[in-house]
Amino acid sequence: MSTHDLTILLVEDDPFARALLEQILSDEGYRIKMAENGQIALKIFYEESDIDLIITDMNMPEMNGLELIRRLRDEGNDLPIIVLTSNREIKTAVSAIYGGANAYLLKDENIEDTFVHAIEHTWDHYQLARQKHSLMIKLEEKNQELERLSFLDGLTGISNRRYFDMIIDKEWRRAGRDRLPVSIAMIDIDSFKLYNDTYGHQSGDDCLKQVATALKDALFRPGDFIARYGGEEFVAVMPNIGLKGAMEVAERMQQNIKRLALPHKRSDVSEHITVSIGLACMVPDHKTDTTQLIERADTCLYSAKDQGRNRICHTK
Repeated sequence: MSTHDLTILLVEDDPFARALLEQILSDEGYRIKMAENGQIALKIFYEESDIDLIITDMNMPEMNGLELIRRLRDEGNDLPIIVLTSNREIKTAVSAIYGGANAYLLKDENIEDTFVHAIEHTWDHYQLARQKHSLMIKLEEKNQELERLSFLDGLTGISNRRYFDMIIDKEWRRAGRDRLPVSIAMIDIDSFKLYNDTYGHQSGDDCLKQVATALKDALFRPGDFIARYGGEEFVAVMPNIGLKGAMEVAERMQQNIKRLALPHKRSDVSEHITVSIGLACMVPDHKTDTTQLIERADTCLYSAKDQGRNRICHTK
């Protein structure tokens, strides 16, 4: 928007000054609305939504310029405001700027030369500030999206190892404070290398995606989550749930995998894709950490593999 397309609300109680300023604004092609004090100005502002900029005298009856500015700023209005005053004291300018004015202009013999320039400068600065604010919001949104993506596995769309490492520590500390259990499940697709060798890596990627979704769908509670731990291995975190509850989740996972019915003709345990699961549950204390919990689940996973795959093993 050009400065000459602006609608300006001029707030001035002195008839002579108001007429002079109105003439200057009219000659420049501005649309003008006028008020004799802050009270009238507020009424005009709220009744007519097309005000782009306010020019207000500082000293006026009923409501002065500073009070007008504070009312507008307190109510969240950020439109540009220029303060006019005959007072040359610096504290008057400081009060205006700290009160929320965008610019401060003396009413003196040079007003005709400085008035329009002050409007153009204030409007340009206001537009630049708005553009900067908009860009900062977009940048923040982009940063948040990048951070979100940095926690996702690019292939499966579920959480990645980085997110798991961060969240497990948080859940462990929370559970330690509340003396609550934390359960995890380490999950591995049985004979996945043979699957890749038989059906190709594209089919292997599709298998990983479907398995990830099936595992995620087995988690019902908001605090539970599944992450890709690496390769064909996944890990589920289940805060505030004991071994019995974790076992129910693991059984749902195996049922979901079974329902996928993904053919695996070279598997030695089934005609379809299966998973082995190792469960561990601990109540954190000052002698334990997440490493021990993960190691226990990992040991149970190896036990499930050693015992023939396609099964769930857990700590006692």
